[in-house]
Amino acid sequence: MNKSNNLGGPSSPLPSVLSDVEFSLNDLFLVSARQDLAGIEQALEHRDYAALQDTVHRLKGAAMIFRMTPTVTAALHIESILNNGLPVDHGKLVEACASLRQQVAPG
Repeated sequence: MNKSNNLGGPSSPLPSVLSDVEFSLNDLFLVSARQDLAGIEQALEHRDYAALQDTVHRLKGAAMIFRMTPTVTAALHIESILNNGLPVDHGKLVEACASLRQQVAPG
């Protein structure tokens, strides 16, 4: 019998508690990601590519921890625009940031 599926016995509240913790962590990620998105958009508006890079990198790391693959992919795309060795194509960067916004704050 695999005891990991029933950590505390049939009447244990532990699975419910774990679900609540997981939900809370996901909520914290979304709050943090939306704050990062606001910073990204402000940096984009001011063409502060260094600040944008730092914030996107932080968001990407958090998204990797939470296995938010579409968010990671969108962040990687932004990083590739910023780090390709050429002058930054602001138009492409705007489009890439819009794609990130769809992942973090859809609607």
